[in-house]
Amino acid sequence: MKKKKVLGIVIASVIGISSIIPAFADTVGSQPQTTNTTVQTETKKLTQEEKFEKLTKRAAKLEIDVTGLTNEQATDKIRTAEASKLGVDITGLSKKDAKVKIKAAIEAKKQEVTEKLEDRAAKLNVDITGLTGEEARDKIRKAEAAKLGVDITGLSKEEAKEKIKAAVDAKKQEVTEKIKEKATKLGIDISGLTNKEAREKIKETRQSTKATTNSVLK
Repeated sequence: MKKKKVLGIVIASVIGISSIIPAFADTVGSQPQTTNTTVQTETKKLTQEEKFEKLTKRAAKLEIDVTGLTNEQATDKIRTAEASKLGVDITGLSKKDAKVKIKAAIEAKKQEVTEKLEDRAAKLNVDITGLTGEEARDKIRKAEAAKLGVDITGLSKEEAKEKIKAAVDAKKQEVTEKIKEKATKLGIDISGLTNKEAREKIKETRQSTKATTNSVLK
């Protein structure tokens, strides 16, 4: 009996692109001259604080601590963490060259994620043309839930992902059990094989058995 293909788990993140967009904004330079020195200083300080707040949020996504660091030190630490997460070696590179190398790696990762989203959408017959990555994920998530018979109404994205993952795992287990049952009936060992490999072995065994039977009948 032909098996239905089991849906893959919603993309999580192979790497979350939002967590590795580099924090490479240049340090805020001097502000335009003004007759009010106090206002100038406060404005500059606020800008630095805002920048550090953004760096802190980026660092949190990368699970690194930038407490007590200057903006430049935090940026350097984040850059190193991003490079590590992307598998990019920036040893000995200048800041500029490191930025270029990391940016190229991020673009490649974005393209990879986009292709995976498009492939997943195509399998679900979902149109994601013109959607952002986040919008496409949401639409795909809903389609996967519907196909699995899972209700994710009112759930947060994380809760929906967990519920869909649990349903996918249950479906995979169900398929695995059926494959084992078929293998047992055919007297073949599928230990250590993936479901795909097991199916292939079962198919080959059936074809071989059929060929042998036909040969005997002749």
